[in-house]
Amino acid sequence: MALIPGYDYDIFISYVHADNESETLEEEGWIDQFYKYLDTKLNKHSKNIKIWWDSRNLDRSEVFDNSIEEAIDKSAIMICLYSRLYPQSEYCIKELEHFYKKVAKEKVGLTVGNRSRIIPVFMSNIPHTEWHDKLRGTSGFPFHDNNEYGDPLKNTSPEFGSAMIQLRNALVRIFDDLSKETTAAIQPSSQEAKEDKPFTIFLSEVNDSLLDRRDGIIADLKEKGYNVITGNDSATTLESHDDLTKEAIANSDFAVHILGNFPGRKISNETDARYIQRQTEIALESKIPQLIWVSRDTDFEKIENTEYKQFLQSLEDATHTSKKYEYVRGNEGELALLINNFAEQLQEVQAQKAATQSNEKGAPLKVLLDTHTDDFKQAFNLKKILNKYNVDLIFNPEDGDPQENIKSLYANINEAKKFIFLYGNETHKDWVDIRVKNTLKKLMDYDRYGQDIFIYVTPPEKDTGSIKVAQNPMVKLVDHSQEMSENDAVLEAFLNDLKADNL
Repeated sequence: MALIPGYDYDIFISYVHADNESETLEEEGWIDQFYKYLDTKLNKHSKNIKIWWDSRNLDRSEVFDNSIEEAIDKSAIMICLYSRLYPQSEYCIKELEHFYKKVAKEKVGLTVGNRSRIIPVFMSNIPHTEWHDKLRGTSGFPFHDNNEYGDPLKNTSPEFGSAMIQLRNALVRIFDDLSKETTAAIQPSSQEAKEDKPFTIFLSEVNDSLLDRRDGIIADLKEKGYNVITGNDSATTLESHDDLTKEAIANSDFAVHILGNFPGRKISNETDARYIQRQTEIALESKIPQLIWVSRDTDFEKIENTEYKQFLQSLEDATHTSKKYEYVRGNEGELALLINNFAEQLQEVQAQKAATQSNEKGAPLKVLLDTHTDDFKQAFNLKKILNKYNVDLIFNPEDGDPQENIKSLYANINEAKKFIFLYGNETHKDWVDIRVKNTLKKLMDYDRYGQDIFIYVTPPEKDTGSIKVAQNPMVKLVDHSQEMSENDAVLEAFLNDLKADNL
């Protein structure tokens, strides 16, 4: 039996026999070499991994061999050694289409995690537009040089070794994910034995110097029962990479980005986009909580890649567009514990949210309205408006004692779901800045990420660009300072935003 439950073979290799013809009598064919290297690499992971490939080196007839068909039916994954001859081979296309049809009927389906079970290995530099339609939407592995035509890499070259490691790593991840899904699919379901969906963590791609650290973290997280999805580093086009990344993040509860001194590899066939930065940017557009970790020793000024340096700086300055993320500068040795602690805290938040949804469905939205005593009149007018819209306000005007007022603010943070800080008198800009910063810090201490904070600016007219704390992605600015009476359009937009995602 194979490593993956329910199959006789983990991998079926599909190839054109003419591509295995050696250029000299002393050399083995390229396919022979590829198979031996892949088999050796995978056997270091597990001796149970089984690979099927047709080593008979015979000319194939147009009759689809029954033994081939049976081997495909019993295989979990197909590797297509895609050359310029491959799409011209009627036999190979039959193999590809037969595998495609058979996995479409299985419970697991064509994709597992964020990867396809059909894996193209490109022996030539073939444009994406010329791929067979069953391969479009998949991500492949280039095993050719950088010439325009693209000749297969020599097995003695460093590039071949690097490409083989990338392929091996991707296969191991698919084996892990597919083993879990096939095990669940072949076991009889029972309501009593049904478990909750595991908490899923997305770990984006890292540069080579951090690979060992990330692999250790993955092993540690899986041992603790987490489901881990890693960023795809094999997509050959920006479009396929982005689609796979978005799908992975959509299936995750928490995203972690481990960023170092180097920007990492470029996405194949792209001149600018790199896997690491692109995956981080896509994740930050989502609503799931994010942890961005950068080594304490990283010196931005020594980073040679200007775009990557600016990207890291924007993350540290909290100017990158995102609803929520936690930015940490730390030591590598503490990284696994840090991620686990965040994951545990987020699971508690999920449980609290579920309980709130169950117990308080339809209850008024609790909102903290914080104001300086000089702006009490304007805050009271806003309070009357909000009370009409099923908003339960916790009114927290300053009482003159800074220490007592901060204690009152912290106590009310526990109860409130969203927060409004009214900025009226122009002399109180620093007061608003300090209050918002204290609230942000306390929310982080309570592991409550992404809860909206509004700065509600009332007359007289003000330069809102000077409110530094408003640059934080968790803070939203509502500018009412240009009109003496409430603007209905601004007010309506504010109320909609305030009540969005109301528990």
